[in-house]
Order: sequence, then structure tokens, then C-alpha cells
Amino acid sequence: MLETWSRSRKARRLYERAVRYAANGWPVAALAVPWHGVCPCDLGDCVEPHPVGEPIRNGFVAAGVWKAYPWDIALVTADFDVVDLPPEYGALLNHQLKAACPTAMAPARRRWWFFVEPGSIEAERIAAAGGVLHTGVEDWVAAPGTLVEGSGRIRWLVHPHLTDWRPYRRRDPFDLVLF
Repeated sequence: MLETWSRSRKARRLYERAVRYAANGWPVAALAVPWHGVCPCDLGDCVEPHPVGEPIRNGFVAAGVWKAYPWDIALVTADFDVVDLPPEYGALLNHQLKAACPTAMAPARRRWWFFVEPGSIEAERIAAAGGVLHTGVEDWVAAPGTLVEGSGRIRWLVHPHLTDWRPYRRRDPFDLVLF
């Protein structure tokens, strides 16, 4: 009975989070996360988490999908880029940005994820720092709250509601003075 209650509580949380992301314009997709070699997508041989279905940007559509499939959530990088940095850069950048940028962390490898406007930073600069730039409709990251065997439970450090659901917009002195 406790296990059933726990499962229904998790399904309700996933449903609420997916609807909230989509209702605020963040594209989401159901995320199949294999656990101990078993994947909920029924393909049978999945070893890595993967999105299932098309990106959803509408809260009502998300409600229907997560009611039928209470899976984890993929944040599809169609409307924002995610800068994935190692800890030596992530901690420093997080300190500099404070609460101006939606930021998440994957604890096992201490990767820092910064949600920024698309095209605001070059992939080469991120790669030179040992990072990865997730960008475009074909790319995604697991939404915070997701538990992945290799990464642990991903969590928000700066939730998007603190930035009015907007990714970080880079600004330098030229932007501030000239625009």
C-alpha cells in the first residue's frame, strides 16, 4: 500500500511539473529513464534516458500526456540553450549570476546547467571549458527532479519561476549602453 501511495504521489508531482513547464512555454517531452536495465518505453534494450514523442508547449496537452504516461520530463532545448559546465566553472559562474539565470545541477558528476537564450554563447567556448552546449529541437536535458542512475537526482539551484520563466540573456557593457 505504501508503494502504491508513493507511486501515485510521484506521478502527481511529475504531472504538475510537466504541466507547469509547458504552461510557461518551456518545451517538454516524456522522458523514459531506464532503471536497472528496464526501460518504461518497452523497446527493451535502452540503456540511456531518452525522450518519447514530440516537444509539448501547451499545459493542456502536457496534462493529457502525463496523465497517460507518468514518466520523467525532458526539457527540450528548442527555445533555450543549456550550458553544461564542470564544477570548476559552474560554481564560479553561478556565484556571478546569482539568481539571474535558471540553473540546475546533476550531483553525481557535479555538472552545472545554465539555461540561456538560444545562440547567446558559442559552443566552442563551452567545449574549451570542458562543457557541452545543448541546443536545438533535437537536444534536451532531464528536468530537475529526475533521478538518473549515472547522475543522481538533478535539482534546481535557481528555479525558472525566479526569472519569470525566461532563460538568461547575456548582456555586456555595450548592450547596456548602446541598446
